[in-house]
Amino acid sequence: MEQRDVVIIGGGPAGYVAAIRARQLGGKVTLIEKDTLGGVCLNCGCIPTRAMVRGVEFIDLPKKAKDYGVNLGEAEIDFPKMMARKDTVVRTVVSGVELLMRENGVEVLKGKGELLSPAEVGVLLEDGTSSRIAAPKILIATGTSSKRPSVPGAERTITTEQALELREIPRSMLIVGGGAIGFAFATIFSKLGTSVTVTEESAQILPGVDGEIVSMLQRELRRAKIQLYTEASIKEIGAGEGDESNIVLSVKGEETTLNAQYILAAEEREPNVEGLGLDKVGVKVNQGRIEVNNHMETGVGGILAAGDITGEPMLAHVAFTEGRVAAENALGKKSEIDYTVVPRCINTIPEIASVGLTEDEALAQGHQLRIGRFPFAASGMATILGERTGTIKVVTEAEYGRILGVHIIGPRATDLIPEAALAMRLEATSHEISSTIHAHPSLSEALMESALDVTGDTLHFMSQNR
Repeated sequence: MEQRDVVIIGGGPAGYVAAIRARQLGGKVTLIEKDTLGGVCLNCGCIPTRAMVRGVEFIDLPKKAKDYGVNLGEAEIDFPKMMARKDTVVRTVVSGVELLMRENGVEVLKGKGELLSPAEVGVLLEDGTSSRIAAPKILIATGTSSKRPSVPGAERTITTEQALELREIPRSMLIVGGGAIGFAFATIFSKLGTSVTVTEESAQILPGVDGEIVSMLQRELRRAKIQLYTEASIKEIGAGEGDESNIVLSVKGEETTLNAQYILAAEEREPNVEGLGLDKVGVKVNQGRIEVNNHMETGVGGILAAGDITGEPMLAHVAFTEGRVAAENALGKKSEIDYTVVPRCINTIPEIASVGLTEDEALAQGHQLRIGRFPFAASGMATILGERTGTIKVVTEAEYGRILGVHIIGPRATDLIPEAALAMRLEATSHEISSTIHAHPSLSEALMESALDVTGDTLHFMSQNR
């Protein structure tokens, strides 16, 4: 039987990063992946979705270019080419991961892995042959899969993976789930001319996002003619006229009927735990998620888990860190995951990004607050870019100015949020951001100004805190 230091089941963000880190620490590593390296994020999640958002951003370019004295003519959408570009982006990123595996000396087996014992993995290879590998440490990083709603007619829905494979622009689409995934797809298809409706079971779209930011996005959604139903759930799906489906909704207790060419199940996901042999070795699973401690260790000695399989927060950048922590603990180091500061981003137009507590969450925890805001309309760089919609909101505790949360809607929000995340991790105050010289002209100045606004000292906008 072959012997390894670490065997990893699953080659997504947690798995492949863990493999790289384990090799850096001198471990002999085998990674088992049944599909394509990169997992959901690289193949059918954030990478292709963001590539499509980038594509639809160009639709407004001719109109914007006129303001700069450049006449480009009318925008013409070549949807098959847009999808081909998305596929090229995915292949490029995935091939980069494959190269990293080779250059780091990670053995990659294409097949399915199953726990035979706490120190042994069985592998059913793609060609039908099988093998067994012994290892003192085994990492499970098999991620999650899309889940259709549990209602009559659910077979008429499509998953996000299928939505990314469409070859023609839908006439109409109902998106089930008003979270980050749902609104990324709503942004894409509404820009392409699809009539888009979004349903959300809770009272607010984008649960967990600061209410002020949500209100600003809702204004943009109305401009985009995206129809929203909150406190809404699907009761039944049936055949409509032609290629459309008939959808029965319960909206705030009242029944209504809609029709759509496509129904996209955007938010629900289920862990990939079947066939792993978890019950055989005693790994505890709670509501489909593998339970782990802050070292990414399960309750069974030698078996670790990382990534979406362990539950919220299900984000690729969290999985990267979990994979690194798991690998370090597997190779004898003492590493611990810290979920205190986790940035989140939403690929809408304009972008949304946040880190830390929302205003409501901070108040619920009993904090006395001081809040700073700065609109991108007052930013020189945002004006240069022609992207003046949005704001930055900094939530601090009143006495010492410690930053509790930062929330952004506007241009390049995802690229701006790391400064706030670093400040929070270092327990910085708003003064430490505002007294740091920021490059001019830059979008980052808006974060500096919002930090200044905490004390009413913003320079390029009349503060409401004075």
